[in-house]
Amino acid sequence: MDVIWLRRRPFVLATRRGGCPPPPPDALLSVASQEEGYLGKPVRLQVQALSAYRRLVAAARAALPEAAADPRLFTLVSGYRGPEEEAARCAKGGCGSPGMARCSAHRTGMAMDLFLGSAPGYAPTSSDDVNRAAQSQSPAYLWLVANADRFGFAPYPFEPWHWEYVRG
Repeated sequence: MDVIWLRRRPFVLATRRGGCPPPPPDALLSVASQEEGYLGKPVRLQVQALSAYRRLVAAARAALPEAAADPRLFTLVSGYRGPEEEAARCAKGGCGSPGMARCSAHRTGMAMDLFLGSAPGYAPTSSDDVNRAAQSQSPAYLWLVANADRFGFAPYPFEPWHWEYVRG
């Protein structure tokens, strides 16, 4: 894995000194349609990230038979999470662990978790090795690895479902 690349992620650069970036103003956030949210979940992203996401999904559905056949593939499991939502998640415990950061890239409104399928019996964002292995071998993930950069997205390699909009 390219550790240098990981350190250059915009979110990592913004948090290098231990702080957490401020959330974007509400005016910069846009709500995805109900069809774009996994199982109809409401999801918000920054306007340019949502626009790029829509272009990415259109291209994936045109190029990948699996994506055209399964409307859940590439839907948004998660997007923007503000400070209050992050604090509520941390209050339940586990923050500061690899599975739950105290300050997440989702706070920027530029990070999204996509439904890429999951191993049987696992949630789409389960960090269990079985689930991550299944996702990293899926046609949807392999398509993203080959194509997401064209739309401005970069992966977070430890979580196949997590992608960040890095052009903006």
